[in-house]
Amino acid sequence: MLTTTRRGAMTVRQIIDGLERLGSRAALVSSGREWTGAQVLDWTYRAVASLRQRGAVAGRSLGWSAGDVPQALPIRLAAMLLGARFSDEPSTSDGGDVLTITDADLPVLDGVSACEARFVDDAPFSVARGSLVWSAAVFWDSVAAMRDALAPSARTAVLSPLCGFGGDAAFASWSAGVPVLHHAAAATAASPAKALAFLERAAPDCAAMSATLLRSLVAHPAAALVDLGSLRRIVVDAGVGGALSAETSAAVRRVFGAELADRIASEAGLVSVERELRRAEQEGARIAELVTSDPGVEAAAVIPSDGDGWAVFAVPAKRARDDADADASGQRLISEATAALDAEFAGTDLNRAIAAVERLGQTALLSMLNALSRSGLFTDAAAAHTVDEVFARARVAAAHRPLIRRWLRVLTEQKLLRRDGDLLSAARPVGDYSDAALARAWEDLRGEWLATAFATGTIDYALRNAERLPDLISGAVRAVHLLFPEGRTDLARALYRESIAARYQHRAVSNLVSRIAKEWPGQRPIRLLEVGAGTGATSESLLPELSGVDVDYLYTDVSRYFLDQAAPRLAGHPAVRFGLYDINVAPREQGFAPNSFDVIIGGGVLNAARNTDASVRWLNELLGPGGWLVLTEPTVEEFWVMASQAFMLDDASDGRAETESTFLSLPQWNAVLDGAGLQRVLGLPGADHPLQRLGHRVFAARAKMERMPLTSERLSQHLGKSVGAVARIEIVDELPLTDGGTLDRERLRDWAARRRRLDSRSLPTAASQA
Repeated sequence: MLTTTRRGAMTVRQIIDGLERLGSRAALVSSGREWTGAQVLDWTYRAVASLRQRGAVAGRSLGWSAGDVPQALPIRLAAMLLGARFSDEPSTSDGGDVLTITDADLPVLDGVSACEARFVDDAPFSVARGSLVWSAAVFWDSVAAMRDALAPSARTAVLSPLCGFGGDAAFASWSAGVPVLHHAAAATAASPAKALAFLERAAPDCAAMSATLLRSLVAHPAAALVDLGSLRRIVVDAGVGGALSAETSAAVRRVFGAELADRIASEAGLVSVERELRRAEQEGARIAELVTSDPGVEAAAVIPSDGDGWAVFAVPAKRARDDADADASGQRLISEATAALDAEFAGTDLNRAIAAVERLGQTALLSMLNALSRSGLFTDAAAAHTVDEVFARARVAAAHRPLIRRWLRVLTEQKLLRRDGDLLSAARPVGDYSDAALARAWEDLRGEWLATAFATGTIDYALRNAERLPDLISGAVRAVHLLFPEGRTDLARALYRESIAARYQHRAVSNLVSRIAKEWPGQRPIRLLEVGAGTGATSESLLPELSGVDVDYLYTDVSRYFLDQAAPRLAGHPAVRFGLYDINVAPREQGFAPNSFDVIIGGGVLNAARNTDASVRWLNELLGPGGWLVLTEPTVEEFWVMASQAFMLDDASDGRAETESTFLSLPQWNAVLDGAGLQRVLGLPGADHPLQRLGHRVFAARAKMERMPLTSERLSQHLGKSVGAVARIEIVDELPLTDGGTLDRERLRDWAARRRRLDSRSLPTAASQA
């Protein structure tokens, strides 16, 4: 006779009694096969003998790695009889010897003789569920509660893994002598329609499934068509997919006509979500009180996270009003960086280099007029055209009409066209922009560019676009193919490196950011994010300056193409990681948490933003208190860009739309930074600098200077061992509130989930991609 150590409440004896009562009747149906109660018992005794032969003894851990198959149930019963620990994962965290059960082990059950029905073992078993470990007493209380939730039942459908929640439901049913109909979890996840068909065929009165699956079933178009009239109750595993909302619960009752009971794994076993939420809220309040005892924290909120962990959200405290020297070190770094920058360019003939850049702009303007003349426009002094006629004659693609309208405005402002009412006509002799004149102009420019920039990649690219302008205007040729011919990046690399403005900006960023990094306080690496890293012109200048500095450098772009190109080049910098970041999408939607970085740099990327105000606000959100935003951007029209890269830019919905310009002006940029709540601390070149007339600017701004510096590392040390397991500490600018003014826990759960998705990504180092 079978005995167990626990009496009074539920025991394994009740499951075995239930299977004996089922006898020759079906106890389990799965994947078209049927096992009677007697067959399941025989299977169980064979599993006991097989596991014994493999060294399974009281206290040993059995790790399940064979998928959602029926054999999980007899092996789980065998583990109970042996006093072993059964884990629903391949390994357990107890550090002991683990016997892993794989699908290759399952056929052995059929070749082993069953042990005698008499079996006595005083060692209590245990169950490991993720990071939780339940004693036999806790497990049986859970199964008894599951049986109460399912009762009374004549047929139970199980659509959750039998190694976990689904098996618990099966044991609860068998203890009452109720057969189980199983549909593999993988099949249900892959096809909700098949799961609905299974429920209709099985006609159960009770079912057990995950919250994730139930949501997909009730939302499926076939849900209203299947006949589930017998289904009376659904027991939901809220540990997979989270608690159901009131709306989803109401939809389940309406569509399926079934009542709901939820269960979630906790230290106390499988308990109702309401009970676990009450316990979690109490413990969360205790942790939040501990967090706010740190003088650097103004407010905090805590919610349950993975397993037995917690997600902590803390708002930094405000600085004292008399903290006048809070940014004194920043001003000193700016002065040192500016002096070093001026020294670097002291021997450069800036005026000649500037003249070459301006000459490029003028040649591009003539090329615009030449392109229009090739379409039969402005072919002589008498020719006059309306804007609509220009669009029609030049076959201007709809997407490019705003850009060509800007062309006409700029050509008029630069006195290459004149306007008389609605009519435009040439203001320069046709010979100035003839093919022959343009060929001479480009050739002369090439020589001057080589003398000042020491390369001609920019001119090669600009000329290639000038030659194809009619096709670019009509949309017959895509500008991206001219910038990256045959997938090469050599032309793009030249654009961001050759000009005097580009060289000045890269060195300005490197001088400032390297000084910030070298003097950064704290016990952790300085966290640096580069957005729109592209061909790596900024990092190529900056990274050598960071040699020997403890830095975590996240190199990002919207396209993985640039990351793959950069990885081999940056293999010598192990501090560099790679990731995707889109300046047009809110950081949280991409899995980035606020206050995650100390320095953010962007080299000429924000002019590609659809809405610069929003993009800069998001970057400010990512910076911690006292963090630095360092940007380089053009603030005047770049005529040669209007005849090349501008064909790739999205239409703007910020100040550029109001002024019909390609780039924001300097006053507009200052307004953007101010509007984002940033404190402007540097703008280069200065008003009296020769490079100022090119309009390329370096902006440096400080974030959240009204707040005290606060890091997750500091809070983790503050909490110490007072918290069992803190999965993640997030520094936030403010806690989210509902419309009613209460803490929005649903928003916090969404924040935590998005952060987990980022943490689960593989962001390789440069060395790993070399």
